[in-house]
Amino acid sequence: MDDWFSQIEEAILTQLDYMLAQRQDAPFPNLVVTSANQNQLTAFPTMYVHELEPIETGNDLENQTVNAVVETIEIQCWTNETEAECRRLMAAAIVEMKRMRFTCTAFPNIQTDNKIAFGIARFRRIIGSGDTL
Repeated sequence: MDDWFSQIEEAILTQLDYMLAQRQDAPFPNLVVTSANQNQLTAFPTMYVHELEPIETGNDLENQTVNAVVETIEIQCWTNETEAECRRLMAAAIVEMKRMRFTCTAFPNIQTDNKIAFGIARFRRIIGSGDTL
């Protein structure tokens, strides 16, 4: 499939949603995992998964297909519980992103504002056209 690179964000979102919220023994069964605009926050806890602009890499001499991309994913989490709960949520996200072989380029920065704890982290890896997450 020639458009494999356009499906990366959805694959990561699906994996995070399954591992953290949907599977039978999920650690956060009430977690909403979304790539929708974070300004429409409607539930707690929420994990916003956002693909930052990928960079093409691994070009061959013909340069007619995308062979690989440098993928950067930003994860933002909100909870109306405590900062500790937000840290647990972010730690679980790190574990899952590491399982998908991402490097954590910005560890979570946790803040609290009006009783809402917020965390943000970034992850990066090179993904080739035949790789699996």
